[in-house]
Amino acid sequence: DVVIPTYQDMYNKVTALNTAVQKLSTSSSDNDVANAADAWVAARKPWEKSEAFLYGPADLNKLDPSLDSWPLDKGGIDAILQSGNWEDAVGGDVDDGDDAPADAPQNLRGFHTAEYLLFEDGEAKKITDLDANKIGYLKAVVGRMSKDTELLLKGWTEGKNLENGAYKDAMKAPNGTYSISNIKQSVAMILNSDNGAEGIANEVGATKIGDPVDKWNSGDKEGGVLAVESWYSWNSLDDYTDNIYSIRNAYYGSLDGTVASASLCSIMKKVNPTLNDMVVKQIQETITAINDIPHPFRNNLGATTEVKNAQNQCAFLCSGLALVRGKLAGE
Repeated sequence: DVVIPTYQDMYNKVTALNTAVQKLSTSSSDNDVANAADAWVAARKPWEKSEAFLYGPADLNKLDPSLDSWPLDKGGIDAILQSGNWEDAVGGDVDDGDDAPADAPQNLRGFHTAEYLLFEDGEAKKITDLDANKIGYLKAVVGRMSKDTELLLKGWTEGKNLENGAYKDAMKAPNGTYSISNIKQSVAMILNSDNGAEGIANEVGATKIGDPVDKWNSGDKEGGVLAVESWYSWNSLDDYTDNIYSIRNAYYGSLDGTVASASLCSIMKKVNPTLNDMVVKQIQETITAINDIPHPFRNNLGATTEVKNAQNQCAFLCSGLALVRGKLAGE
């Protein structure tokens, strides 16, 4: 009720982005670029609302780095724009090893390469900013995004490109496939501190907010700005709040903020209502704290009070989710 509709929404919106980008080949209108930029923002939303469940196909098929590696390799992208040779970048396999080069394929495609080509200072570029190579590269990047998004959806529903069938079946009826042997392990996966709910709560506070702020506070002002994810579009704070909404959705078992009867939240109401109330409060307080950071984030890295409060709320939420995992999964 959460994962599959989220990925279906993402697939639909990436398909719409692909249609908008294809139109640029024959366009002379700034409005068409603005429409493509709006379609990018729309597609970004379900992706960010999926980051509480980057386990499963997103992990096993390396679709998270393929779609959303940051920072991108701006120098490599500019070189590709000069040469017109983007086939290797768009079609290459993810290289996520510790010694991966800066120009590994995943750093030359995905959401942020499309963002770089479509946006400047938070606004859509003009059609005159997009020459034939930029449009060609953009079309190739978004085409690859469409394929990756389809794999995400079908990995959960059909098991496409996975050895052991649909991932939803392994989560719902564990039988040892994908190393999930019982329902407690399914619950632990949902809440896990690597690529599950606790993991994204920590990443938002410690990395997405923390890394650029630490650089800024160290005196590296330019490095701080450049470390802000989604700074070309000024979409950063929306990204972060949507990440917390992904936690809420995973915990509530719904997409609209209601608590489903078959959800971790409903179980915790019976197991430990005090802890459940705390986590529900932490989710909302984290969203509020991120929204309190002045927009755009790239221009407000020195907003110390608001930034520190958002980081603290993320840390509190991590602790709460870890306690829930301990109660429900014995970890």
